[in-house]
Amino acid sequence: MTTSQATSETTSIPSHVPPGLVVDYDPQNGPEVMAFPPAALDAFRDKRVFYTPFGGGFWVFTRYADIKQAMQDHESFPQWGTITPNWTGRTHIPLRLNPPEHHKYRKVLMTMFSPRRLKALEPIIRETAHERLAEISPRGECEFMSDFALPLPAATYCLLLGLPKENFPGFNQLSNDLVFGAEHIRRTQGREAGLEFRRSVVEKIESIISEVIEQRRERTGDDIISFLVEAEMEGRPLIDDEILSIASLLFFAGTDSTGSMIAYSMAFLAKHPGHRQRLIDDPSSIPAAAEELIRVHGFHHNVRDVAHDVEIAGVQLKTGDRILVHTGGANHDPEAFPDPGEVDFGRDAGSNLTFGTGIHRCLGAPLARLQLKVALEEFNATIPDYRLPEGQDIEYVGGQSKVQPRVLPLVFTPQSAS
Repeated sequence: MTTSQATSETTSIPSHVPPGLVVDYDPQNGPEVMAFPPAALDAFRDKRVFYTPFGGGFWVFTRYADIKQAMQDHESFPQWGTITPNWTGRTHIPLRLNPPEHHKYRKVLMTMFSPRRLKALEPIIRETAHERLAEISPRGECEFMSDFALPLPAATYCLLLGLPKENFPGFNQLSNDLVFGAEHIRRTQGREAGLEFRRSVVEKIESIISEVIEQRRERTGDDIISFLVEAEMEGRPLIDDEILSIASLLFFAGTDSTGSMIAYSMAFLAKHPGHRQRLIDDPSSIPAAAEELIRVHGFHHNVRDVAHDVEIAGVQLKTGDRILVHTGGANHDPEAFPDPGEVDFGRDAGSNLTFGTGIHRCLGAPLARLQLKVALEEFNATIPDYRLPEGQDIEYVGGQSKVQPRVLPLVFTPQSAS
């Protein structure tokens, strides 16, 4: 990113930042990011720590060990918004909380994605995949993000809320608007216009969730909102605002993020038919393959505050600074994963940081893994020969704390899904 490109998004450099550690790195739209977002930090591995003025200024760690330590050290690096202002103005329980408040909620929520609930969800996720494939497969082409990757988790989220199937298309559109619509408006009309559009989408999502909460107060069922309505924390029930915060976070974290993980994985398989054929020939290898695909495609860049002066790699970070911990940067560190850019389905990839680590490790990771597993099984079984069209490639878009595929065109031999 050039200085002129960065001007509207950057800030002045704090006096304690050594000039030699300042890098023009745009984690949402920089050239290193748009080449392949999960490996963006490969361009900066000569520095263990550097500072970017983008977005108000962040320290960026490039090593797996430092990123893991930062994720686990919630006292030195609490969640963003504890020390510096959180522009969203929302708590997003439990993501934006720190101990001891965080532990109270986490204890209540740990059973939300129990093996029993996941087992009950799996056949419904498969049914949704079959419905999408029945529409896609005869066409011989699709735009994978909007045709499959996002509808699958959007439908799953509706099921979690206990909403009927007719709500699926609406939630899919909200998921698209939240990620792609808001970012498009930000880039074409400016930051404030993008934020206002995002706020309007959030209001629509929260309005739907609030209505469900009201309904479940009258009559509970076997869904997440019912679970939250009936849950108790330290002997008291959760209030509506707490339930709304938790359920909204599930939408933000569980729709576009899961859809993007599915898309990243399928994009790799579209470009590497040998790897794809291994999954087709041996579907039992899919769970292990999915974990390696999760490792190589970490695409979040999470923000934490610096709660007190601390030294990392000989660099002084000051109270009130912010850090950016990039999951892909950790997963592509050759000191942690030899030949990190090589996708090896036989690799032990379980220590990857795509879902984080420490007290804020993603609660919905088991559900995300399940959806990716189902997507890999069902899509490859029905459409075995997909590829990118000649001369076309994946387009990426950055928004909030992630960079993900915006458009993923696929072509294939028309198939019958029956």
